[in-house]
Amino acid sequence: MRHRVAGKQLGRDSKHRKMMRRTMITQLFRYEQIKTTEAKAKSIRAQAEKMITLARNRGDADRLIDLAESGKAEKLNTLLTDAQARRLLREAEAGETDALEREARAIAVHAQRMVARDIHDREIVNKLFHEIAPRYLERPGGYTRMVKLGPRKGDAARMVQLSLVEEDV
Repeated sequence: MRHRVAGKQLGRDSKHRKMMRRTMITQLFRYEQIKTTEAKAKSIRAQAEKMITLARNRGDADRLIDLAESGKAEKLNTLLTDAQARRLLREAEAGETDALEREARAIAVHAQRMVARDIHDREIVNKLFHEIAPRYLERPGGYTRMVKLGPRKGDAARMVQLSLVEEDV
């Protein structure tokens, strides 16, 4: 019995499943939309959204510095861990601009490394942090959209288009 076991197996062994998810997430960020089966799309959607949230919250060191210097503790606590927010606020209150900048850059680099564990293409990681994530600064979640396309011709598998949501201007 599979009680309380997270994730779909998708008929593959663990190594194949892990690499397939990495590849599909990379392709989603590269082309900003992919066509795949509904089961595969559902299995990667949460992981892709978590990566976008991480890049949005912790990827911009300059934004973190501005928030710390203006003393917005509640905003920093929602974006970062408690320890990270405390360190940034402590450095800002002490007036240590070099230490504040160093700490903010360390947080941003750590976020990039966490994403780079799954996305092995440095160009796509940079695109995620510098192009995709800034689009969603004011959006609290729901960065992807699934549109049902109908059955696939060969095996009647349910096909969907998974795409990144475009912000309304």
